[in-house]
Amino acid sequence: MRFQFRKSVASLLCSTLMLSSTLSPAVHADGLNNLPSLGDAGGAELSVQDERRLGALIMKDYRAFGAVNSDPEITSYISRLGNKIVQAASESPSNFEFFLVTDKSVNAFAMPGGYIGIHTGLIAASQTESELASVLAHEVGHVTQRHIARRFGQQKQSSLVATAAMIAALLVAGSNPQAASGLMAAGAGYSIDQQLSFSRDAEREADRVGFLTLQQAGFDTQGMVDFFGRLQTASRLYENNAPSYLRTHPLTTERIADIRNRAGLENRRTPSQKQADLEFELVRVKSIVFAERSNQQLADRLRTFESPNEQEGIKDPVALAYGKSLVLNAMGRKEEALKVSEQAIARFRSAQSVVKTTEVPMLLQSQRMRMTLDASLPLVSAPIDQRPPRERAALNSQEKALLEQLNELRNDFKSEMSVRLLYAEGLQRLGLFAESDSYLNELAQAYRSVPEVFDLLAQSALALRKPAEHHMALAQSFNARQAYLPAIEQAEIAKRFASDNYYLLAEIDAKQREYKRKADAEREFARFGN
Repeated sequence: MRFQFRKSVASLLCSTLMLSSTLSPAVHADGLNNLPSLGDAGGAELSVQDERRLGALIMKDYRAFGAVNSDPEITSYISRLGNKIVQAASESPSNFEFFLVTDKSVNAFAMPGGYIGIHTGLIAASQTESELASVLAHEVGHVTQRHIARRFGQQKQSSLVATAAMIAALLVAGSNPQAASGLMAAGAGYSIDQQLSFSRDAEREADRVGFLTLQQAGFDTQGMVDFFGRLQTASRLYENNAPSYLRTHPLTTERIADIRNRAGLENRRTPSQKQADLEFELVRVKSIVFAERSNQQLADRLRTFESPNEQEGIKDPVALAYGKSLVLNAMGRKEEALKVSEQAIARFRSAQSVVKTTEVPMLLQSQRMRMTLDASLPLVSAPIDQRPPRERAALNSQEKALLEQLNELRNDFKSEMSVRLLYAEGLQRLGLFAESDSYLNELAQAYRSVPEVFDLLAQSALALRKPAEHHMALAQSFNARQAYLPAIEQAEIAKRFASDNYYLLAEIDAKQREYKRKADAEREFARFGN
């Protein structure tokens, strides 16, 4: 259940006056970093535990709005990239979560508790992996320097929790203005300009820390110069329509000069000398396609992949074919999409792309496998609990060949969550629900925070006529999404079906108590906002 507003919009905005930069039309959570004064490390700041709780509350509402894109391939990529930066900053990756937001605007934001969101538009605007990494390093710098904690530390807890729900709504309003139009209208009277002088110290500090972290992580620091330089140029060209990132991360001539000086001391390379990275290009192309929602936009995008323009800078023939296959698939032209997906792999194997490895990239292989499943085993309309479970011996020759391809893909990319989920889905499409159930139960032991694992596990249990396990998997999915009340309800239903199984009943009861403890802790933290 989403956190409910207990105060009027006006009083919420008054109680969060210090967050007025967050209420801009840019709708960007990193406005929280506009510090009145950085102070020293011993100054008033939100505790690490409370900062994490506040971030979790915001993320809970943000997910409830459907704003988080859970694509496993891009999420895995940005998480690996972000964790590399976090480790270089001598921090634990477990204290950070990097997530994707489908939005064309060039934006990224850090929230309390190490939650860092990356817009698809930011990935699309980055021309190298180092450019994207430079933005993540800057956001990680805000978190490690406790900018957000210091800012929130000056507020009472009564306004913190109310702020959490408001920020989530405002974040969503960037891509869905109707979602929080009332809040936006109420906040329109506040001006970012009133607080830019407070934010510059924090931005400079995040630049310095981010630059050093980028260097320590082994990325090309010229990427920070190139990307921020293009943003500064864009701000001059478009003035009021500048990229969203600039509205809450104001770039000054002094900041750009400082970044350039640091990069000049470390590396004299010119901006035109950029190293190709196919995985980044594929992620970038997929991010671009995600943002195209209408049929006309998809048609326009198809033309750009067929006849690429210089402005977007996508020249790699493998990436262009991959993008074309994604667009065709989104348009429902499945057979054409599969053929073009095969072309992308053929181009890679014929060395038409400059890459570091001879192994076909995971994104190309998984895309072909997904499209092959769609073509060979289209989703059936019959409810899953009406589909009889099958054994391998019952598979025909085509199905056995598909299973072999799934096994090869899983063996080639054992550590990729997207491949693991695709393998489990493939087993279910083949009707091998018992195998899927066993495989997903193993995954669930190691990946308790991945809701998609439990979503698939619930499907397998339903097909196998195991109602207790089905509802328990749903409970674990809700728990992974921080929706504790629905998790408790599903666990209660599971207990009814497990009444004759003492060991399963004890396991369900233990998990239900865990969910209740989490719900109580959340309620205790939120009670001052009532």
